[in-house]
Amino acid sequence: MRNPPERYLQTLREHFAQAPQWFGPQSAGQPSARGTATGAALTTYQDGKETAFQRWFHFKEAFSPEFVTAAAGSLGYRPRHVIDPFGGSGTSAITSQLLSVDATTVEVNPFLADVIKAKVSPLTADKLRSAAADFQAQLAGMRPDLARLDHLPATFVEAPEKDRWIFPRDVAERLAQYLTCIESIEDTDVLRFFRVVLGAVLVDCSNVYVNGKGRRYRGAWKQNQPSPERLDEFFGRQFNTSFEDVLRFEDRPRSRVTVINGDSRSALEQLQEEADLIVFSPPYPNSFDYTDIYNVELWVLGYIGSSADNHALRNQTLRSHVQIRRGYDGPVGESATLKRTLTALGEKRQALWATDIPEMVGAYFRDLERILEQSRRLLVPNGRIMMVVGDSRYANVRIEVATILAELARSMGFGRVTTKEVRQMRSSAQQGGEYQLSESIVELGH
Repeated sequence: MRNPPERYLQTLREHFAQAPQWFGPQSAGQPSARGTATGAALTTYQDGKETAFQRWFHFKEAFSPEFVTAAAGSLGYRPRHVIDPFGGSGTSAITSQLLSVDATTVEVNPFLADVIKAKVSPLTADKLRSAAADFQAQLAGMRPDLARLDHLPATFVEAPEKDRWIFPRDVAERLAQYLTCIESIEDTDVLRFFRVVLGAVLVDCSNVYVNGKGRRYRGAWKQNQPSPERLDEFFGRQFNTSFEDVLRFEDRPRSRVTVINGDSRSALEQLQEEADLIVFSPPYPNSFDYTDIYNVELWVLGYIGSSADNHALRNQTLRSHVQIRRGYDGPVGESATLKRTLTALGEKRQALWATDIPEMVGAYFRDLERILEQSRRLLVPNGRIMMVVGDSRYANVRIEVATILAELARSMGFGRVTTKEVRQMRSSAQQGGEYQLSESIVELGH
């Protein structure tokens, strides 16, 4: 494959700080844990809010583009194909594309899969300008039809008999207009772009906010409710922000980027193309259902239309939570640390807020073991797997994720296994809120 044009490397250096030096001497080794302008860990999103493409939708739990470029640069040679089994914000996909490297990413959340597809799709500024003019004209004459939102749960739209609602009635009517206009767009890439823009402003134009504990109502929300005008303002602002990136990167390299919306545990089994770099950050075993974070976007944009849809999506997620009942099977490989951990959790079962947490933890590592089994099959002889993982704690029993994964990796035959702590995370408020949990990079190779 040809080397990417120098102008794209320069753009990457400006935006991402650590673009690999394809044209110069290579420095093999593990990527540095730090290197952004503020000194934040490359595995965090702290410096990424205003980065091109990253600003299309706010992700709290994403790693930085610098981490992907540093991981690619550490290979010592130019990768041909990168795989990310947990696509999330699409950092690996868009960064690979800007480096003119083929990529495959798997994302279980259909809204997030569309966010990734929108970022890497062959949109043009002229096409979006034309679509925006048509959209505004259609929106001006559109009659609001709340029946368009009949599928939403009862708490979503204001009504006289309700004590709480996410959207005031007039905002819901305006949303119905937006959705009808968006669904009339014939070009799939343009339709997806508009849907992602709308998704990016939904929570900001609602009575709720989302944090690490899920969805919460804002303080004094009944006295400070959003308006249709706020929705129009925020949508226009977000459209212009995303449009600016499309315009600036319109002539970027068009390497092959495949986005698979599905369960990574089974999706990887269908892949046949080998990869030089497999880089990802799975959900942490903190018993938080990450689909809750995107609950508003999933329902309003029509990705789920019933409780059965919601349950099916949760079933496709990693077994890192106990919000739904699922079968629990443990890892096939050996990990002495995991055995000790499960024993300790079992002894404190009655002190746990959910008695099946020990089984959940075991199943979590079986899920990641499946990911690693397929990753090992797909990895080229001199390739690398880079994982960003984080510890958890239950009833003062620490789940040492990096150590356990390293032991399982050795058990399944990986010859190169290293771990490196990159930062300390705060434990939950119930555990004192202190910096007690490690976030680490686990590097694997044949």
